[in-house]
Amino acid sequence: MNKDMKIAVAGTGYVGLSIATLLSQHHQVTAVDVIPEKVDLINRRKSPIQDEYIEKYLAEKELNLTATLDGAKAYADADFVIIAAPTNYDPVKNYFDTSHVEEVIELVKEVNPHAIMVIKSTIPVGYTESVRKKLGTKNVIFSPEFLRESKALYDNLYP
Repeated sequence: MNKDMKIAVAGTGYVGLSIATLLSQHHQVTAVDVIPEKVDLINRRKSPIQDEYIEKYLAEKELNLTATLDGAKAYADADFVIIAAPTNYDPVKNYFDTSHVEEVIELVKEVNPHAIMVIKSTIPVGYTESVRKKLGTKNVIFSPEFLRESKALYDNLYP
């Protein structure tokens, strides 16, 4: 990725905020969330989640990071959209709820069909191929996440 890349990150939980923080050291990053309080905290350089490294980076590092509630605007000029939306697992149904991931993919397709979408959410085996077919796009790839809560940025820095 070159320095002129624009990246949008959908979701500001441990996965999304750690990726947004990491990438915003060298790229323009817009973090998207649906919770106004989280967006406000990030824009004030305060972490909405407990993570020592994220808290330190937000407070001390020079980051090109903004947060917004407006996904359409953030995705419209992004080169990459990293999807870190929740996929809550239901053990009774043995099912991951991928509806939030699909909502992001559909919105990105609508406002910026050429953006590359990288799923960082926990998804079932075969999901990437099936969602490509279901939503009619080849611009979706998967990158597994391997992060611990409260150590997410650390784990990204030192995998």
